[in-house]
Amino acid sequence: MALGVGRRESARPAADEVRVLRPDQIPQLRLGWQHRHEADEIERLLAIYPGRSVWLPDTREFVLLSPWRHRLEIAGVVELAAVRNAELLVSHAVERARAHDAALVLITELDERRRPAFYDRIGFTELEEVITYETDRVAPRVVDTRPLTFLQVAGHDSAMLNEVLALDHIAFPWLWWNSSEELAAYSFMPGVGIFVGLYEGKPVSYVGLTIYPGWGHLDRLAVHPSFQGLGYGRISLAFALGTLSSRGARRVGLSTQDDNGRSQRMYERFGFKRSRVNDYRLYGRWMRDPETLG
Repeated sequence: MALGVGRRESARPAADEVRVLRPDQIPQLRLGWQHRHEADEIERLLAIYPGRSVWLPDTREFVLLSPWRHRLEIAGVVELAAVRNAELLVSHAVERARAHDAALVLITELDERRRPAFYDRIGFTELEEVITYETDRVAPRVVDTRPLTFLQVAGHDSAMLNEVLALDHIAFPWLWWNSSEELAAYSFMPGVGIFVGLYEGKPVSYVGLTIYPGWGHLDRLAVHPSFQGLGYGRISLAFALGTLSSRGARRVGLSTQDDNGRSQRMYERFGFKRSRVNDYRLYGRWMRDPETLG
């Protein structure tokens, strides 16, 4: 009997054994302390993003997909609970995402860390490396923001949030765009502040920040391309640090892209130092030509 079980476990499942995961099948998954999602969270994901997540009934391995940053066109792999059949499951999840018109299937090392060779085998390429900075040189300061005037944006101010969203989309590449749903959800998170820098009444920059007990995080800093090179990025950063300091932060962290040397130089001039422990990579498989996006 033991030999029979061994042969069955070593057999490779056929591709047609992979199934779309339904809510009524969640109790059959092999969930435990090592898994990232509880049953109720999986049920919620299946409700908001149906038809993408898949599983193998024989082994109870599964892969969960979710809209990345509330963007339906980017299918994020948020959990890959598989060892022997990870490649098979991901290939089926990719096809399910393609069938639902996704532009990109994305895996970040925040959700799933595997060796680079694994991503090569499943046809994913490295899209970005996100690097992190920190500073503990956050002293109370009076910031001269001229010629900009900063206005805090309330979560219920849909008109101003739309202005922020338009600025966001023109300042950042397609991959890093906020969606309207993401921005609205972000605006109501505890400790979050969104501030728009106005020049002659026109939004030309914005910062998003979060204050935690004793420290803060600069979540976003954008300057309209037509106003770059005028020092508005430095003014916006100084304003953000001054605001975080006034709210009790004594240490501040942020992240940026590894290939964004311009922002790195600005942060370093303000005393930020690299904090490599929190760096991560994004791997993706394009469903559409990225040149046609954005």
